[in-house]
Amino acid sequence: MSRVAAKVSTAVKKILMVRPTHFEVVRYAINPWMDPVSKPVNRELAMAQWNTLRETIEEVGGEVHVMESSNAPDWPDIVFAANAATVRGNKAYLANFLHPERRGEREFYKAWFEANGFETCGRTDIAFEGAGDALWCGKNYSRLFAGVGPRTDIRALPDLAKQLDDGSGFKVVGCKLIDPRFYHIDVAFCPLSDELALWFPGAFDPVTQHNMKNEGVELVPVTAEDAGFFSCNAVVVGKNVIMNHTTTRVAKTIEKIGYNPIFIDMSEFIKAGGSSKCCTLQI
Repeated sequence: MSRVAAKVSTAVKKILMVRPTHFEVVRYAINPWMDPVSKPVNRELAMAQWNTLRETIEEVGGEVHVMESSNAPDWPDIVFAANAATVRGNKAYLANFLHPERRGEREFYKAWFEANGFETCGRTDIAFEGAGDALWCGKNYSRLFAGVGPRTDIRALPDLAKQLDDGSGFKVVGCKLIDPRFYHIDVAFCPLSDELALWFPGAFDPVTQHNMKNEGVELVPVTAEDAGFFSCNAVVVGKNVIMNHTTTRVAKTIEKIGYNPIFIDMSEFIKAGGSSKCCTLQI
């Protein structure tokens, strides 16, 4: 499916991206999408896809800040900036990765945030994987939907509420993930605005599905097939939804609710279990 003409956003959204200088899938497999033997990454193509994502975000009015990763050759997944931290105002609650294959990324992210004027916090004894597992939604972004189970420990939730407290009284909503393919919440839940989101219900247990429906957010479902194309792992800038190539069904759904789908190829990053949203972090 070809890309749809963009609608330039009037509100500037600042987004962090990490250049995929050392991105590869050859050393390990820490999710069901990774297969180092039969699905290695084409690094040249991955760089081209990353550049297209960056250019597309900028075309629709986003402001991209690039963190270089040339000094991080041991951490190929550092390209997935979504996992760096959860940001509220000028404070970044840093990730503490479950798998040792990613734990070293934290120090690089910490250095970037502090060099760019953010206050950092976050525990190192409880697993938590940044905005990959914690997304702001709800009226005036008063809800932090936090995925728990595969990668993030539920014990991180009260500390998130404490450390990111800005006086607004936001609520942390724990969301239990049950499908190993959707190991972070951002591959199954995509806020489009503060009161509207795409989601794949089957990624969550029944109690979580019930709870998410009662947090004042209109939830627009996608099918299991569409979720498998990473349709919920999208970058939203204004009314534009930038995502991996998917079905015409998703395009119609997005257009029906007043948004503009823009499709790009993220095939090389899907080999590592991520797509357009995984490569970005709103800051």
